[in-house]
Amino acid sequence: MNSQARTHLTIAALASIGLTCLVSCGGNEAQVPTLRITALPDAKTTELDPKYSLVASALSDALGVAVEYVPVADYGASVEAFKNGDVQLAWFGGVTGVQARHAVPGARAIAYGTIDPNFRSYFIANVETGIQPSETFPMALRGKRFTFGNADSTSGRVMPRYFLMEATGETPDEFFSEFNPNGGKHPLVGKNVEKGVWDAGVMNFKTYEDMVAAGALDPARCVKIWETPPYADYNWTAHPDLEQTFGEGFIDRLQAALVGIDDPTLLEALQRPGGLIKASNEDFAAIEVICREVGLIRD
Repeated sequence: MNSQARTHLTIAALASIGLTCLVSCGGNEAQVPTLRITALPDAKTTELDPKYSLVASALSDALGVAVEYVPVADYGASVEAFKNGDVQLAWFGGVTGVQARHAVPGARAIAYGTIDPNFRSYFIANVETGIQPSETFPMALRGKRFTFGNADSTSGRVMPRYFLMEATGETPDEFFSEFNPNGGKHPLVGKNVEKGVWDAGVMNFKTYEDMVAAGALDPARCVKIWETPPYADYNWTAHPDLEQTFGEGFIDRLQAALVGIDDPTLLEALQRPGGLIKASNEDFAAIEVICREVGLIRD
């Protein structure tokens, strides 16, 4: 082989090595682990996307890892995304959190708002019904047209239904003349009761109070008539895969980052101005019992 041929082979070999390096480097960049988070879609997507993108950015800065917000279509989709490992941190409701942790052994509830250990639902009625606020369950709802919220919502369906049956000994079918088992997001329920589309309904207390404060709901027409006993609700739940992906102890670091959020803008985005505190799976034991009783989780 002459020297010119050797030169061509050497150049070709170096080019091949360079190309391999570029492909390999590009592949490694594509494989940089990303923490993907999601949130229960209990409000409009246009409201949630900017808020949780802000939270993702803050967590990325605090933890030194890439964090991405992934929107989901509905409550069930949030649980499926967590179950499939498509997201590794989720802002769940009490019920969806129980469902997700049941589906993923080792998953942990790690944080919730200061209001979430004692969450409540408000039963509301259109003023034309004449139903007055009451300290006890309002039996005057009997025979009315009633709307629950999302079928998988802790505060919009599961717990209100539980308290209704506990107070009356009857199912919604028996107690109401007509009822909607899946009335959608909390703001929609409030507006539909205000407009008289339904005589009465139920929504979480935080959304009701926020809408009233913002002038988006008229409490003189959409009257709060009863407040349920407290129960644990919304929570951040972490996927056990985080420990393998980012190293041992990462979930504890993530918990500390969430509990350590003190930026008012971030806390407002989370609708938890009082801040976040540590949570554990045991905090939702009562919700889990109810979920088993009504068939929302099965072993």
